[in-house]
Amino acid sequence: MTETTRTVQQKRELAAPPDVEANGGTEILRLFITGESLSLTVQRGFANPEVWGQVLARLARHISTVYDRETPIGEARALAVIVASFDAALNRKALDPGATQ
Repeated sequence: MTETTRTVQQKRELAAPPDVEANGGTEILRLFITGESLSLTVQRGFANPEVWGQVLARLARHISTVYDRETPIGEARALAVIVASFDAALNRKALDPGATQ
């Protein structure tokens, strides 16, 4: 992760969504930018790993909406870049099982 891609400099936690505050829920993923890398904790959360694909797709759509709202990058362009980068990162991992980024 380069200095130009990092925007958070200090620990800053997001609030839980309103429906979680009202109804409760289980946190399954926590992700932070730390130094020049990502730090995360995760628990399985679902019986079927296929659900994680749906979670990642929903996450990509939410992130592209944030880019549309906060930057000149449009939602469709942001989503296309995210998907291309995701695909490239998965392909690197397949080529180099020791790769972490």
